Amino acid sequence: MITCPAARASGVVSLLVISGLFLNCGTGPRSTPQLGGTPLKLTQITLAPTTLALTKGATLQFTATGVYEHGVIRDISVSATWQTSLPAIAVVDSQGNVTGVGVGASQVSATYQGLTASAPVNVAPPVLLGITVSPNPSSVPVGESEQFTAVGSFSDGSLLDLTQSAAWSSSGPAIASVSPAAAAVANAIGTTSISATSGAVTGFASLTVTPPVVTALNISPTALSVVLGGSRQFRVVATLSDGTTQDMTGTAAWSLIQPRIASMPRGGFITAMRAGSTTILAQANGLTASAALTVTPLMAVNYFSRAGALSSGVDGTIQLVNPGLTSGDLCAMVYVFDRNQELNECCGCSVSDSGLRTLSLLNDLTANPLTGKSPTTGSIKVVASDPAQNPLCDASSLAPAGEILGWETHPQGSGDAVQVTETSFDVVPLSAVEAAVLVNECSFVEQLGSGKGICSCGFGN
Repeated sequence: MITCPAARASGVVSLLVISGLFLNCGTGPRSTPQLGGTPLKLTQITLAPTTLALTKGATLQFTATGVYEHGVIRDISVSATWQTSLPAIAVVDSQGNVTGVGVGASQVSATYQGLTASAPVNVAPPVLLGITVSPNPSSVPVGESEQFTAVGSFSDGSLLDLTQSAAWSSSGPAIASVSPAAAAVANAIGTTSISATSGAVTGFASLTVTPPVVTALNISPTALSVVLGGSRQFRVVATLSDGTTQDMTGTAAWSLIQPRIASMPRGGFITAMRAGSTTILAQANGLTASAALTVTPLMAVNYFSRAGALSSGVDGTIQLVNPGLTSGDLCAMVYVFDRNQELNECCGCSVSDSGLRTLSLLNDLTANPLTGKSPTTGSIKVVASDPAQNPLCDASSLAPAGEILGWETHPQGSGDAVQVTETSFDVVPLSAVEAAVLVNECSFVEQLGSGKGICSCGFGN
């Protein structure tokens, strides 16, 4: 058997001497070997390998060999015409390079000078070449979790999400443990490697566990009702990512959406300044917590005995004081009831900031009853109101604000046995219901009393 050198397109003639004759191996890729000037006949084509196995996406090469007369053989890979029976499974180029494009079996054939040779090609599924785990690197505080993903790279260039099918593990489970679904839970400060394995291929990602962070803020109590002038302490507690809690009352930044309702001289400690509602805020570590604050207005209440003042010959006096809890003047809305709790008189009296107003029990508060009949005993109720919303201090309209304090003298006995005692008004919360009743009853008195039922304000400021 005589083997010609591989055919080339360079134009260089290859000559061999056989039994005194010159063998011309040709001058180009498609030239035919000649013996003594006579072209040799192609008798057979063979392919190597005889069977080709590859994976989808991979490329391997067939070699086509031409067998001529006199046992002359020649590589005809670049001269032959190549094709496949199923191009959806495998494709072949002009030099016999076969690429798997599908999964299955096909035939590759090489044809030259009327002869054809074929060989089977089996294309297997693509091979997993690598796994990319992400995020990489990542950082998470103690107590929180990180969701990882795994993407496989295959020999055909395709990518496949392997997150649910891969086997997950952590090199340091005490630092971070990982679930079969690729969720890593941070357990302790440190660094660990999270791996995803499929078959014999493994991908890695680095996870650093940092100290726990604040995940929530909560103010306690979440809702609070305070009487005007009252003080209470709010607290704010932070919940950390590891489930622990931390009191941040002293370090949080406190504020009120409506600062006129209450003062907050130090962290979380409020003093109710005006009747109404507001929201308290505490901010720390980029988080905000809130709580509701309602300031309930106050009412000063005391009982009187007109009969005692008459029998003793000494008038009772009522002193109303604006202690300056809220700066500025206040209206002292006065409501006088008889012993049956029926409104006899009502009026509004201005009291300046830190001022004092004195009223006569006999001449100011019980001298002009609606019924024309003075009460013997009864009660006096006083509500502080904002004059900015009611400049005339009309007791048929209330805008509760500030605090009015009251003292009353009570004369008893007669002649030389008269005794005068002094009692302070009780300060009690004013409910919305009672405020509405006071306003409605006073309005009724004003409209139907024809001047009756209106008290006078004595003297002072």
